[in-house]
Amino acid sequence: MEWKKLLTQTRLINEEKDPKAFDDYYISPFERDYERIVSSAAFRRLQDKTQVFPLSKSDFVRTRLTHSIEVSTIAKQLGIMCFQNTSLYQHLPIDCNEQNNEKLKSQRVGDIEAVLSCAGLLHDLGNPPFGHVGEEIIREWFKGNLKDIYLLRCNDEKPASDLLSKKQITDLENFEGNAQALRILSKARHQSEINLPFSIISALIKYPTRCDEIGEAHIRHKMGCYQAEESTFLQIAEKVGTVNADGEVIRNPLAYLVEAADDIAYMTADLEDAVKSGIVSVDELLHFFENTYEALGEKNRESQQHMDRTKEIIDKLNSLNETEKDKAKVMSQWGTYLRKWLMYVVCWRFSKSYEDILQGKFNYDLFYDNNHSLTEKLLKKAMSEFVFDSRVIVEPEISAQIILNFLLDKFVPAVVRFDNYGVMTMQDKKVITLISSNYINDYFKAKETDAITDEIELLYRRILIATDFISGMTDGYAKTLYKKMSGLE
Repeated sequence: MEWKKLLTQTRLINEEKDPKAFDDYYISPFERDYERIVSSAAFRRLQDKTQVFPLSKSDFVRTRLTHSIEVSTIAKQLGIMCFQNTSLYQHLPIDCNEQNNEKLKSQRVGDIEAVLSCAGLLHDLGNPPFGHVGEEIIREWFKGNLKDIYLLRCNDEKPASDLLSKKQITDLENFEGNAQALRILSKARHQSEINLPFSIISALIKYPTRCDEIGEAHIRHKMGCYQAEESTFLQIAEKVGTVNADGEVIRNPLAYLVEAADDIAYMTADLEDAVKSGIVSVDELLHFFENTYEALGEKNRESQQHMDRTKEIIDKLNSLNETEKDKAKVMSQWGTYLRKWLMYVVCWRFSKSYEDILQGKFNYDLFYDNNHSLTEKLLKKAMSEFVFDSRVIVEPEISAQIILNFLLDKFVPAVVRFDNYGVMTMQDKKVITLISSNYINDYFKAKETDAITDEIELLYRRILIATDFISGMTDGYAKTLYKKMSGLE
């Protein structure tokens, strides 16, 4: 891969050039993109979407919006650390056929920081309401209900599960927030979403994988694009240069840093929120850490050096806990200390594995075999132990399941029979009027622009109207719509 291509300004649609007078007060195009993202409706909706605690009424736990701002900040700082460090492993974003000069270096580093900032803001753009459980609910609904949805054209009409292709069914049954983010941004070609450069979109593609390419490798174990966006996915990869000699799409180097920033943010901040919410105490966390880390290290064959570094992190929490009475401050101060070390080891791994990353040969995350690889595992195990299965989380997740299943039950059959492809019931017709017009318009624009005439492809695209609409909802809107449609208010 080449940095000149990786930082391309090419977009899905061409834009008018700024007036020449603007050159007097130059600002990087990527910085202008940052402002566009912050001002967009899709980004603002993240303020009422779950990070970890569904339907929370608390004003201090993180939402997708505050989490995304934290990820953006950490991602930018990782860019600075990776490309302006003075370590033995320093690498510059200069290609082998380019002259290494300070002006180019400065511009590239600045562009990388801005791209990472933008990607950090956008990394959860495609997540549905109610957090990751929302994704799972949508997946499970399609696995269990496609066989019961008919176009109702005639008495012997086949169910959707018999009509759709295997790839289309796999798309629906593997609904994925990352793929949904690409779908949202791809709509810029219809001028209905933010028109971002390929460099930012490419840095967002956490899994450069289509539905028929899902495998066991870390960067291949989930889907990164739906069949509907496959041509856009390939167009971006070709232009950015993330295609290897075998024609396989590989991960953008900056995507590793966005992923690491996301992991660092949630591993530290979500435990802090758990303590503030009263789900777990600092003492309980310490007891868990001290009684778990050695066995976890042995199980994962971590080196003694890794064990020692993790013990230092535990000792730091213990020290703060003994000297500070305010436990919220304990977690905040410990989180700051912990983030610094996690960011340090992530940058070390990125720099150490730079050549493999640039050649698309690195199939791990940036916590692989570094001094805090055990710390990462311990933090994730603590989240699983105290947070994800806690009553505070499970009860609202059951509510989320009822809400999303109800909405899918109503909207998917309606869109299946929409656009003169079946006999719509009175309820179907009324349900269609509730769908935001922009989602309906996106369907017709894609139908016209891509000259889609195949009935099965159109069936698939109509179902995506429902997933677009439902996944775009905020937690509050989904709950309110459910109550209104079910007669509860």
